[in-house]
Amino acid sequence: MNLGPFTQPARRSRVLVGTAALLFLTLGTTACGSAGPDRASAPAGNGGAVPATSDTSVGGAGGSGSDAAPVTAAPAAPAVRSSQWPQLTWYTAQEYGQKQNDPARIWRRTSDGSWQVVREGRPGNGTAAGQIAVAPDGRRAAWVEASAQRLVISDFDGTNQRAIPTQGQQTCAPSWLDSDRVLFGLGRDKVWTIVAINADGTGRTVVATRQASCPTVSAGWIAQFTDRVVRVRDERGAERSITPSVPRGLVIDGVAGISRDGRSLVISTHVPNAGECGCGWRFRAYRVDAASGKATELTPLERAWSEPTGHGQAVEAVALADGGLVVQVNTATPADDAPAYRLVRYGADGRVQTSAAVPVGQPWGGLLG
Repeated sequence: MNLGPFTQPARRSRVLVGTAALLFLTLGTTACGSAGPDRASAPAGNGGAVPATSDTSVGGAGGSGSDAAPVTAAPAAPAVRSSQWPQLTWYTAQEYGQKQNDPARIWRRTSDGSWQVVREGRPGNGTAAGQIAVAPDGRRAAWVEASAQRLVISDFDGTNQRAIPTQGQQTCAPSWLDSDRVLFGLGRDKVWTIVAINADGTGRTVVATRQASCPTVSAGWIAQFTDRVVRVRDERGAERSITPSVPRGLVIDGVAGISRDGRSLVISTHVPNAGECGCGWRFRAYRVDAASGKATELTPLERAWSEPTGHGQAVEAVALADGGLVVQVNTATPADDAPAYRLVRYGADGRVQTSAAVPVGQPWGGLLG
């Protein structure tokens, strides 16, 4: 899901207020691929539903979703063997300090399993109110500037900046719909106006008004959620409400990723506790079929993570052509001051196939795709 996501354990809201940033959602991104669905909206004739294609690798029982008929799938990409890693792109945030002041970096995972730096820069360079949102292809960045209260979009090295005034309004942290288009929100809690704009500052479009929360973005889709329901839309507003068939007693705390065809999504859930302190949450992640709500639980990387220790949260997820997933998991415990990420390769059945380390160094960052 795109990295305006980067990774706070509780991803309930992404709001930048004045010069102070509170970033709790990630989806950011995240940013889960180099391009999202056609911004022209869902195909005609599907009742405004999120497009459905042949990605049907979700099991589980019961659930509710839109009953709009699925549309014909686009040709599938070549399948990836269940234990094989696809090409992965990782973002590492800039590090500040007297002893170390490393630039932000874009990494690519090589065929031998190592990570190679392909780009460096200093987007924001201390001026951002909150996290930097990086485009799926790693070539651009966006952030809200603390002092000037404006949205800034630049090349990843921090040059070629475009500034978009926000008129001093509270702002949802930006996310990338694809590598050329940014989504952000203006207003205040419960009455957000969601806006999309091209990376060059043109093409401003109001996507939705009077929204209750800031959105999560993944593979071009826009998601918002409550404790039990996820709403997914495209830029033109074609929307589906999904009620995942997860056990009673669990609440949704994040949308980690949405498949490019919009047919499935990965959610993070937890068992609520008194005061909703995230330090003791027991996380459970599910892959959910957008049409039916059926859910398949993703097996924890370690059995101990099923205990209420507060770690093992799915932060970002990328859907693969064979029905499998690559999921960025935060393995940190409540006592840790920073996240500790691991990449997990899941099969279509939700079982762990293999796992891999992320680039060594600055802990803040995340999976772009």
